[in-house]
Amino acid sequence: MKSVKFLALTAAAVAPLAAVSMPAVVQAAEAADEVTEVVITGRRPLAESDAAALKVQRNSDSLVSVLSADDAGNLPDQNIAFAIGRLPGVGLERDQGQARYVNLRGMPRRWATISFDGLSVVSAEGRDSRFDNIPSAIASQVVVQKAIVPSMPGDTVAGNIDIRTRRAFDYKGQKITGKLGLGRVELGGGEEIDANLVYSNIFMDGKLGVVVQGSYYRRNMATENWEVDPYLTERAAAPGKRFAREFEYKNYRLTRYNSSFSTRADYKIDENNELFVSSIWTIFKDDELRDNWIVRLDQGTNAAGVGYNSDANFAAADPKFGTVYGARLNARIDYRDSEEILATNTVGGEHRNWYGFDVSWRLNYTAGLNGGDTPVTAAYQSPSSFLDRPTAVYDFRNGDQNIVRLYRTGGTTSARTQGDRVLSAESFPMTLQTFGRNAGGELTQAYTGKVDFDRQTELFGLPTKVEFGALYTTRNKKNELETYTATPATLTGKGLATPTWADLAIDDPYRGKQVLGYTFRYTNQGLTTDLMDQYINSGAAVRDMSASTSNYWKINEKQAAAYLMATTTFDWGNLVYGTRVENIKNEGRAYSTQLGKYVETSADDTLFYPSAHLNWNVTDKLKARFSVNRTASRPDYDDLRPNFTYSDSNQTVSGGNPDAKAEKQTGFDAYLEYYGVSGFLSAGVFYKDIQDVLFTQSGVFGSSVLNSGTTDRSGYTLTTLRNGGDGKLSGIELFASQSAETLVEGLGWPEWLGGFGVKASATFADSEVTVPAANGVPARTVSLPGTSDGVYNLQMIYEKYGLTVRLAYQYRTAWIQDIGTYAMVGGVAVPSDNGDVYWDDDEEVDLSVRYQVNSNLEWFLDGSNLRNQGARRYGGASTNPIEFEKFGQRYVTGLRFNF
Repeated sequence: MKSVKFLALTAAAVAPLAAVSMPAVVQAAEAADEVTEVVITGRRPLAESDAAALKVQRNSDSLVSVLSADDAGNLPDQNIAFAIGRLPGVGLERDQGQARYVNLRGMPRRWATISFDGLSVVSAEGRDSRFDNIPSAIASQVVVQKAIVPSMPGDTVAGNIDIRTRRAFDYKGQKITGKLGLGRVELGGGEEIDANLVYSNIFMDGKLGVVVQGSYYRRNMATENWEVDPYLTERAAAPGKRFAREFEYKNYRLTRYNSSFSTRADYKIDENNELFVSSIWTIFKDDELRDNWIVRLDQGTNAAGVGYNSDANFAAADPKFGTVYGARLNARIDYRDSEEILATNTVGGEHRNWYGFDVSWRLNYTAGLNGGDTPVTAAYQSPSSFLDRPTAVYDFRNGDQNIVRLYRTGGTTSARTQGDRVLSAESFPMTLQTFGRNAGGELTQAYTGKVDFDRQTELFGLPTKVEFGALYTTRNKKNELETYTATPATLTGKGLATPTWADLAIDDPYRGKQVLGYTFRYTNQGLTTDLMDQYINSGAAVRDMSASTSNYWKINEKQAAAYLMATTTFDWGNLVYGTRVENIKNEGRAYSTQLGKYVETSADDTLFYPSAHLNWNVTDKLKARFSVNRTASRPDYDDLRPNFTYSDSNQTVSGGNPDAKAEKQTGFDAYLEYYGVSGFLSAGVFYKDIQDVLFTQSGVFGSSVLNSGTTDRSGYTLTTLRNGGDGKLSGIELFASQSAETLVEGLGWPEWLGGFGVKASATFADSEVTVPAANGVPARTVSLPGTSDGVYNLQMIYEKYGLTVRLAYQYRTAWIQDIGTYAMVGGVAVPSDNGDVYWDDDEEVDLSVRYQVNSNLEWFLDGSNLRNQGARRYGGASTNPIEFEKFGQRYVTGLRFNF
């Protein structure tokens, strides 16, 4: 067992401290060595991580939460999203049970930006920054900056997640760390592999430092899923009822991959000048097999032959329990091969005392691919005769276990009868409609140049650091799609047989555990994919050129920015103040199949972002921080695309909105932080006033780009994303961390009790945005998308004698995913389809156990989703569930090594 140093605040965790740029944060960390230290025997990974985090937080001029690697260079979770989900004020949005997006203090995920080593980079998805594709092995520290300062991009509204990568100079010499973990996914019985390796060394008499990192993660799993989507509601005869249009089971088989490679070289020219080059590659891939059979209730009738989708039926029927005769069956095969790649490459330098200034510069190229390949997509459909279709008995009274059972249909058109129960949906006749393949996705390329200057001087007789700089970036994003489609007619024309579901099916048992109202078999991935290859090679699958041209679009965004800020130091603390200006130009290009030409648009905007931050050392243990700032969230790239389609008969246009402006926010933060001997407390309030909120709504098109001949379409009605309405967000953030060590020592209790500790955080948010009046529907207020009323984290910890145990509980209340549209029916505003869509309460319990075998080896066991919680969506109210899925528990065990 070796001796290590860590702060006396051993059990304290990450907590927000008031904000500045990444260079300042790093400088704060380096300046924090004066903090009291104690020496203990044996590694305590969580304590080491907390100590390193608090070194940054306590000395920062920025409102930050920090997550640091332990002494061996390990962060506590597999990917960055999971890891920062332990921080106060952080809510997570999951996909297939895995953390993907981050909501900071209940704000929309598109309000959070991502950067590496202080340089903001574009996400492959656009404004939505994903974090499940970034393994934690890549980072030595993650700084969550929650309040913008002038040196940060203006679209950092909720905050910036800055990932500080490993540097060889972080260590004294050669260092090799890594892990190998093997595990099992309870649902589906698949395997889980988690491995990484890091090599770092210093060469050329301490001038050159090189670090290389690689990681690989894979998980085979199944997913239980049912969906009721969408709802049919626009009926004057039954305005309070919501009937499901269709019901489906999705039998998922899924293999998820996440791999990365990064390298960084730092060269010290002399004591004042350093250069570095870094390259980071992350690849996230879903090999997803979806087999689903859909019961189209709206294509059936009641026993008398009255259409399900009619006022008369809706007035009499029960939307939660009933019988539909002659419902149509749709079957689908979708093999998704989704791949997201992020590659960011940077050359930079740090130069101290250059004519009295410290200079930092960066040149960066980032490429992101948001792939959406579908190697096979096939559709089957039941014939038109109701006698060949099932009678469906639906039971939606249990919102977690909606179910539909199938029966034979008999009788006559106006006197239909329910026959024998049918367990397999495959028992009904089905006809192939299409057999196809889609390839392509969204490619983003960004080029960035950035330079920063700072100098220590005096202002009004007070020591002041002046900082200024400039940035120029150009980002190009385009979407391209290649589509092939075969039909029974094209197959017959090439002398090929039309495949049935039975031709493609395998007899592997169902991997889920939910009770099914009807069953169907998985399809054979290899056979089905080979058939699609054969159809393309033989010419039976024809490329759809119109789909390629109609789905093509490109956005070019150019941004020029400059800032000026100062940090003035007083006896009691400091004041950080300044402003940033950004000019953004957008150019859009999309092909109009109706006009037979490309449509091109352009727009530009100039925004100012002033801010001020006060950091007050009330006592040697108590700090107060205050911040006021201005930010703006720009529309996503695909919202700006000019992919217009129009109807001359209806005088309507649909598509993107190249003229959409940024949402603007004015924010205020006030926080108190208390640094105790063996604990940490923080409490803060935050508020944002929001203007020009973006909503989907109708209005005058107002552009001449679609005019042709003598036809003027500028006065048509365009339904698209528009600015309108205002909003606000306010909340409270609380955090507490306490170790029992000091208490145990003071009371003379047995030493082993000192290993207990607890961390707890709670964020309470209240938000509202005004949805403007449209189409006769009066204005209304809803919560800000992504905002939960409460986000809670609780961690129970024991860390002593080389043993570390952490039981973590995360909970967030329901939050709105999408703001829906509404229509007036009989003088009442009712939702169109699902209306506002919500994710229900989210809960997860995880367990992490580590034991230090010796100074080089550590055994670990991680258990995720121990309570086997699922994910649930609903429309408008929880009594209207849209989707429910479960993913199962996961366990991984293995060894970490450190040499």
